[in-house]
Amino acid sequence: MILINSNHAEAASRTEIIRYQTEYQGRQYNKQALVFLPTGYDSSKKYNVVYLLHGSTESSQDFFRDGRFKRLLDRLNQNGRLKDTIVVFPTYYPNRSFVSSNYYRDNRLNRAFAQNELVNDLVPAVEGHYSTYANGTSKAQLRDSRDHRAFGGFSMGSITTWYVFEYQLPYFSSFLPMAGDSWTISDDGGSTASTRTARRLAKTVQNNPNSPFKILAGVGADDGTSGSMTPQINAMRRLPEFNQQNLKYYQAPNGTHSPQTISQIFNHYANQIFN
Repeated sequence: MILINSNHAEAASRTEIIRYQTEYQGRQYNKQALVFLPTGYDSSKKYNVVYLLHGSTESSQDFFRDGRFKRLLDRLNQNGRLKDTIVVFPTYYPNRSFVSSNYYRDNRLNRAFAQNELVNDLVPAVEGHYSTYANGTSKAQLRDSRDHRAFGGFSMGSITTWYVFEYQLPYFSSFLPMAGDSWTISDDGGSTASTRTARRLAKTVQNNPNSPFKILAGVGADDGTSGSMTPQINAMRRLPEFNQQNLKYYQAPNGTHSPQTISQIFNHYANQIFN
């Protein structure tokens, strides 16, 4: 059963909490995600959906801590650069007892979230409740609506985004990895195994010839994670599966590993996510 807690202002944008269950290593967990509904949300209309995932030690609430990101979403909806779009903020932690200052330990959680929880539990919970382009929550119906669904994340959420590209390309059309490389081959694989990482991602494209995509990657120019992202992006661009249209890379001027830079990157790409 899905339970909703709302924070309403009539006709204004608002956030709600959606609750669902998932399984990790044979145990059931009660999870929740924060859902942003744009101004004038109307259940008789259809909405695109962006799923945005936090970084290490954070939670689904972190994008909204200071109001900056909500104001950005309001502005993007009002000026038409990201119109009629629901934005969902989940967490990859089964519960807060899994939070660790050693973010390398999160990798197994990131991979499990992408492989299992996202498409099997979270997406059906969200898109079975809100008015989206999915006409139902069967796997076939979710695949049919992939053009209206995007996934992105910051830091460890970015590492998860590369897993989502690898495992769930039939269900998502746009990907926004921000400040994090792919760890599918090894930890920090964007720098330590850039060629093998690029080839693994290219294999995903080969295996899904009828699933066009856009990767809208970004990082702050002064963010240390650029040292892993840049070699990986360069290696991907050397392969025929990737080109200037389906793989973009924005290095935000003076950007750091910070919420401010994530807002800058998201704003940069907003009108390209579903266009």
